[in-house]
Amino acid sequence: MFKTCKLGVANLRLLASLRQLKAMRMLLRTLFFSSVFAAQVHASSASDFTELGKLIEKTKRATNHQTGTAIAVVKDGKVIYQGYFGFADIEREAPVDSDTVFYIASATKPFFALNALLQEHKGTLSTATSLPAMFPDLAFKRFDANAVSLRHLLTHTSGLDNQPLAWATAFTGIHDATSRLQLVAQTYPDSTAARDTFRYTNVGYNIASVWLDQQVKMPWQQQLEANVFRPLGMLHTSAYISEAEAKKWLLARPYSVMSTNRNQALYLEKSDATMQAAGGMIATAPDLARFLIAELNGGKIAGKQVLPRQVVGKSQQQQTKTDGKGYEDFARDGYTWGWYQGQYNGRRMLHHFGGFAGFHAHLSFIPEASVGLVILNNEDFLAGKLSNLIADYAYGVALLNSAKDAKPGHDSPAQRDALIQAVSARFDALIEKATGLDATVADQEKILRERQWQLSLPRSAYAGTYTHTLSGDITIELDADDQLTLQWGRLRAVVRAYSKKDCVRVELIPISGQVVEFQIENQSVIGVLIDGMQFDRQRP
Repeated sequence: MFKTCKLGVANLRLLASLRQLKAMRMLLRTLFFSSVFAAQVHASSASDFTELGKLIEKTKRATNHQTGTAIAVVKDGKVIYQGYFGFADIEREAPVDSDTVFYIASATKPFFALNALLQEHKGTLSTATSLPAMFPDLAFKRFDANAVSLRHLLTHTSGLDNQPLAWATAFTGIHDATSRLQLVAQTYPDSTAARDTFRYTNVGYNIASVWLDQQVKMPWQQQLEANVFRPLGMLHTSAYISEAEAKKWLLARPYSVMSTNRNQALYLEKSDATMQAAGGMIATAPDLARFLIAELNGGKIAGKQVLPRQVVGKSQQQQTKTDGKGYEDFARDGYTWGWYQGQYNGRRMLHHFGGFAGFHAHLSFIPEASVGLVILNNEDFLAGKLSNLIADYAYGVALLNSAKDAKPGHDSPAQRDALIQAVSARFDALIEKATGLDATVADQEKILRERQWQLSLPRSAYAGTYTHTLSGDITIELDADDQLTLQWGRLRAVVRAYSKKDCVRVELIPISGQVVEFQIENQSVIGVLIDGMQFDRQRP
């Protein structure tokens, strides 16, 4: 890959000068980056959160983690702290600020479910509507469709699956109104969870959005704008990437510390075609703080009733039990309409997080204490653990002065110092673990690079176009360097070896490998299988 050559004295001097310039640039960049941490904390931030900013700054520097983090803490109807750290775009050195919009992935679900309840409140629909009533022209033959309602779809208890629909709406972008309806018709029973059993999936929300578009005669994205964003005054929130581009919003780009180049944006960035009801919003931290304030105050913001109290209350009512598995420090024993619930610091918390290649979002609130938290990151691996520790600190401080948390014989400053010490130790432990990530990534890359090919035919035999009636075309090409590449809608990847015969590995979703299986008949490739989907080879 790398070529060597001999350098003359002049060239060596020039190279030395370039290295000095590069070193100076890196120094200036580091100084600027440090100033971002200090300068972007909101001027009205509560002093109790000063140490949190220092811990985040320390962690990002120690892990060479220059990506962005935006935080908003709300209490008693007000934002009591905002903090902005790192870069929304590392290449441009664009710092995160209060106007930076982040993709929030599955944290979209509470908004979509709330919109459905608002539509029901207006009499536009009923969450008890069955699948046959929703789609009278479709024939669901593989399960009892009459037993599945909109409520099942929105609470992950439908017992249904539909991976082609999920791939189309979230990843490939190959779909329109007609094909989405046809894909819904292909829905099948979930082999891992029966009806009325909770299993988290995007599919229910995807199916619900197809119907909601028809029922309301307006795309679900516009419904969210009219029924939720606009009433709440969320002026930098959208379900359309094109709106952010047209209005020139600063859109955080996706990164991952598990990438071989953690400071290079991941290739898979969202478009309007891949913004879907189960994960299709961009927003700022202040906008999401307004949403949490409304959730904590029965639909009120600044004393004004902007959403019906009874609808907001209903959205927080438990609908089903979960499997009891939590996430980091967050217990999960139930699911409402778009919210997980569980005990946190001895109180009932509602929360929903969002993860996608290059992003991690955190929305949570504790109704009893009137406290909520927004954490947005444009990184997908370390960010989840960082957010966990930010929450530990933020909720610890926000709840510190409540009567329930007061400890006899201890004043608030002493308790705060104890909290800082405990959380600081957890940050140090995270930094220590993160220092080995570079080696982990390098080792994984070495394993993938050294894997032996198991193809039974020459590579040229696998090149071609493979078609699925509803999921579009997969194109595999062979370049001049004998390298196979795969393209599927907005997805693309270099084809790499895999340990099974006539199978290859592709990374269509960054930092997440998928297996493609070639079907061979009479020494010829006739099709490919990916995630259970059959693509037939086109013949000239």
